[in-house]
Amino acid sequence: MIDSPHIVISDLTKRFGKKEVLKGINLNIKKGEYIVILGPTGAGKTTLLKIIAGLLPPTSGRISTDTGDITDLPPEFRNLAYLPQTSDYSLFAYMNVWNNAIFSPKMKDEKSLQEITTIGNEVLDLVNLRHRYNALPHELSGGMKQRVALARAIATDASIFLLDEPLRALDARLRIILRTEIKKLVTDLKKTTFHVTHDQEEALAVADRILIINEGRIIQFGTPQEIYQRPKTLFSAYFFGITNLLPVSFKDLKDDKMIFSVGNHTITALASLGEISETSEDLKDEYVLAIKADSITVSSIPSTEGLGLNEFNGSIENLYYLGKWIHMVVVVETFPKQMVIAIPSTEMRKYKLNSDVLIKFDIEDIIHYNEPWEKVKQLEDS
Repeated sequence: MIDSPHIVISDLTKRFGKKEVLKGINLNIKKGEYIVILGPTGAGKTTLLKIIAGLLPPTSGRISTDTGDITDLPPEFRNLAYLPQTSDYSLFAYMNVWNNAIFSPKMKDEKSLQEITTIGNEVLDLVNLRHRYNALPHELSGGMKQRVALARAIATDASIFLLDEPLRALDARLRIILRTEIKKLVTDLKKTTFHVTHDQEEALAVADRILIINEGRIIQFGTPQEIYQRPKTLFSAYFFGITNLLPVSFKDLKDDKMIFSVGNHTITALASLGEISETSEDLKDEYVLAIKADSITVSSIPSTEGLGLNEFNGSIENLYYLGKWIHMVVVVETFPKQMVIAIPSTEMRKYKLNSDVLIKFDIEDIIHYNEPWEKVKQLEDS
């Protein structure tokens, strides 16, 4: 049996004056899914959350949950909890941790004091803060404030969580710890969650599916593996992960392989089913190749006898130490752009600046887009 969607968003648009911030958003979200929303500043991420929360009205379109159409319902009747993008997590400064946590069930006045006490103890245990029940917000660290806000959201018994950059004010170590705690909590509680972030590693770590938005439109919606390994659009490839983009010219189509020219070199990639059915004359000339930095192999021994398929000699222009990884910048003669390669930092001792290396692309790791190079320049300038 296929579960019906928990949330359905249909043809959602939002305008502020003449500016269209959201453009025809359509989503089907399953109950208990953890959705991470990514996109550049101004893409419409927070606007989408606020419309779902009922804090902004849509210009057009509808939002439904398994309880019915909620488009016109006030926020308090939507059975959701919204954690806004604020440094204090909207905690009541004059209330201690306990009273912040039980605020919603206490205000609703639908439960007995004993039931409210049980709820308070349970939610503070979930976020490991019962020992700080009497502390005021200004006495708490950023991570503790975030957990109090999460406890308050859980205490509402909402079925939908909306989290807008919930970890942005925290240090790197605490972000990793809390993102794991949040994902475990909402998964255990079977809460459907929307989580806005700018951190791509955070998105990969917690998302069931990732929604990439740009200029108010959905660019791609899929699993972390789909988004990272097979970006459907040039924007997805450019925006997500460290990706090398190369302008190339189509040269030939042989069986299931496309051959491109770049400078004095050729690169071979797999053709799609649609491309295989075309003739060489029907295929356009301009393409952009996308190759992830961590999918390129590198050897400290350049070739002296002849290069194999998708092998190129180059020289190391720069090495950037990033902890676990090194980003190696390699110049290949007649390539229009440098190539960035991610290697484990334990391999750094093998390489020196200005030394020659051999790099290789596996044919399965090359994604091609039938786009002019001008499109990449527009992305880089945006």
